[in-house]
Amino acid sequence: MFSPHTYSKAARNFMMTRRTRPFSGFRRALALTTLTTSLAAALPPHAAWAVHMPKVPELTASALTPFTQSDKQIWDAVVPLPDGRMLFEAPAWVGNPGPQLSVRNTDGSFTPYPDADWNAAEGDSARRIIAAAGLTLLPDGTLWVLDSGVPDRKAPAVAQPKLIHIDTRKNIVLGTIAIEKTALHPDSILSGVAVYGNTAYIADSGVAGVLVVDIPAGSTRRFLDRHPALTATRPIQLPGGTLNWGDGRAAAIDSSMIAISPDGRWIVLQAPGNYLARVDTSTFTDPDITPAAMEEIVTQWYKTPSLGGMTIGPDGTLYWSDVSTGSILSYSTGRIPRRLITDPRLTYPGTPGLDGHGHLFVPTMQLDHSAAFQNGKATVKWPVTVYQLTLPTTPPPT
Repeated sequence: MFSPHTYSKAARNFMMTRRTRPFSGFRRALALTTLTTSLAAALPPHAAWAVHMPKVPELTASALTPFTQSDKQIWDAVVPLPDGRMLFEAPAWVGNPGPQLSVRNTDGSFTPYPDADWNAAEGDSARRIIAAAGLTLLPDGTLWVLDSGVPDRKAPAVAQPKLIHIDTRKNIVLGTIAIEKTALHPDSILSGVAVYGNTAYIADSGVAGVLVVDIPAGSTRRFLDRHPALTATRPIQLPGGTLNWGDGRAAAIDSSMIAISPDGRWIVLQAPGNYLARVDTSTFTDPDITPAAMEEIVTQWYKTPSLGGMTIGPDGTLYWSDVSTGSILSYSTGRIPRRLITDPRLTYPGTPGLDGHGHLFVPTMQLDHSAAFQNGKATVKWPVTVYQLTLPTTPPPT
């Protein structure tokens, strides 16, 4: 893929030539032609370019129906289980009361998940959820839960971050993996986890980077530390303007969203206000890669709007929650974007969950109205709703 660094270098050389060697007529035309030709040679065929996101949504309001509601918790992520149950994450950092992880049973009742002890407010930090920060369900029916150990983003960690492995069929914890301190910065706030095989990939939203966990060994390595593509360079945009913290500062959060392709070859990452980046996972295990080459492995994959969450389907299609317009978007492996729906009911949509029947479940977080952004006093309009979106069965419009 064409690298922006290639263009920048060529453009700089051209501008330096213009400043130091004024020319006109034939020489000017020759130089411009040479530059244009060299830049064109660096570009990929047109098929490699992603097309712009359509402005008109494909689905009407009838495709979006209320599924369930809460009058006390802000859910930021939903994970449908194959048996019809639904898992919900209610992170502590936005001001939620417990439990941080709950299950909606098929009869509509809610219970702490996997049990009350793991959601206890006090006790051994190694055997309870301190700060839920990401969920991912594997094809084998097991769930990985990321615990950042940071229940308040404005305060230091209160516990070592860990991964919790849960058997969703038996509803029991299979084990935990402590994230090694050598892979963390004092300001690290882990947020987002993707797992493939024996490897877990974790995004750091406090200090941009990717943590790669060898699950059997329980070891952690840090990569892409403070990489520009993973660092928040733009604040999160909402329909009414920039999202601000309670003190008026613009909210700019580093890489906090992550997903992995079904074949495990690629991870995609994003800071909520930045653009989507893609990384080849083989580089993390390449013993010959140089630090300079490691910096170049990150590809800008799509110029997304500000996102509230993303998930990936079994065919590799990405589904995004666009908080800037209240939309649900998708992006295929062929780099085809689709605006599935735009609806005023989607107030700061969070991480959607995909079931096996063509439905996407989208939590409306109202994150900007949570206690974390309102000086400790939430202005949320209760209840908050999780919507069910029936996905289109037709190919994208041409």
